[in-house]
Amino acid sequence: MKNVVAKLPLFALCMTLAGLAPPAAAGKLLLSGGAYSDTNTDLFVNGLRKATGRDASFTPNINSTSNCGTNWATTACPRIAVITAAKDSYATGLDAFNNDIPASGSSPLKRGYYNLFQTHGFAPKFITAHVDNYGVHSSAGTTQGQANIAIINQADAVWFVGGDQAKIIRTLLTDSGADSGLAAALRSRWNNGSGSLVIAGDSAGNHALNVKMHAAGVSYGYLYYGADLPDTAVTGYATLGDTRDGTSALRYLENGATMTALGFLPAGILSDTHFDTRSGRLGRLAAALRDLGVAQGFGVDEDTGVLVDTSAQTATVYGTNKLLIVDTASASVQTGTYYKVNGLRVSLLTPGDKYNYSSKVVTSSKSAIGTAYYYSSAYDSADIFAALETSKSLTRTVDQTPTVNIGTAPVPAYTSGPTYPSGAPTIRLRFTRDATSKGYYASGKYTVDKVKVDIY
Repeated sequence: MKNVVAKLPLFALCMTLAGLAPPAAAGKLLLSGGAYSDTNTDLFVNGLRKATGRDASFTPNINSTSNCGTNWATTACPRIAVITAAKDSYATGLDAFNNDIPASGSSPLKRGYYNLFQTHGFAPKFITAHVDNYGVHSSAGTTQGQANIAIINQADAVWFVGGDQAKIIRTLLTDSGADSGLAAALRSRWNNGSGSLVIAGDSAGNHALNVKMHAAGVSYGYLYYGADLPDTAVTGYATLGDTRDGTSALRYLENGATMTALGFLPAGILSDTHFDTRSGRLGRLAAALRDLGVAQGFGVDEDTGVLVDTSAQTATVYGTNKLLIVDTASASVQTGTYYKVNGLRVSLLTPGDKYNYSSKVVTSSKSAIGTAYYYSSAYDSADIFAALETSKSLTRTVDQTPTVNIGTAPVPAYTSGPTYPSGAPTIRLRFTRDATSKGYYASGKYTVDKVKVDIY
């Protein structure tokens, strides 16, 4: 097992020697957890649009796709560059930008990116670079690349869409992991723009903003394989996963891998997405933090955004769901055949909450939970990595008489494909409320501050 205390300075040293030192605090990032609602005005207007500082003095009509002028020299709306490089090709990305997905059955109409941002009061433009044309469209030496760079140089915000995070990196970085001309222009705006550019990422686009990103796999697999993630070169983007046993093996399906990313998020933070609504990713994030030697993790849930202000060193939650924060500062790794750790501190924030990732102070306007707890019994989850079970365990821990909840992670079972061996362990998580822990509640929403979590 790796020594996380020893690895932290080594990781920072290697970043510096490789010319990949984290950028200085320069501006704001909007981290979206994926699966957003097109009508989530708290995310797009209160979070993203106001962060640009060009928040037009009108309330856009959410049903109109022509709220803003398209001439960037004259529009009063924030100008947003949309990067669809997470899509399979230029043609797919262009279609996603230009065209809505019609309503079908119980699925509502899904806006294309142009129409989506128009409804929220942005003036959008399309960046043409993708995996099938990056050699030309991400270059500073071509007409196409120069046109993309000109958009970046004028934009108030940049939005990386969801899809395949490895395709973003393949498109924006060279084989060695260095910046392409397009990435260099974006980094120059970030470093020299005096906070005038907001960089945003949704799902895969969120992952791509890390210094180094993790991908693939599930919580149980990350823990079972010992928080041991192989690194993948940019040129290996098509199989970003643990390929050491082959691409049809259990390890490839259940464990994950890492890859150099764009490096706009502070190096002491690692972001993950789709965090609890789709499935419980607390184990995945905890193991990735261990492998990468990163101190704090941000698990952004679906239909939720987190505005990271790197100057103020704060993270503010917008949208409808939650942000989970994993702090490893006091954690100690235990010996064993899989990844075990004691003393993680996990917080859960909901819209309106703020976190200072330097001081680790949680700020909430909700009412503090005293000793008159709502629940009289513990909540012990039988499937802790199922959807919403981690959040429920955390919120119950701060609003019940017992101080401990136990969550069980059974061995995943599949009807086809490779399976875990018969001796695979049942993994458990212990959630403890102690003197450091605090809880807040108002209008159906909880805030959880620093519950102790052990994985054993």
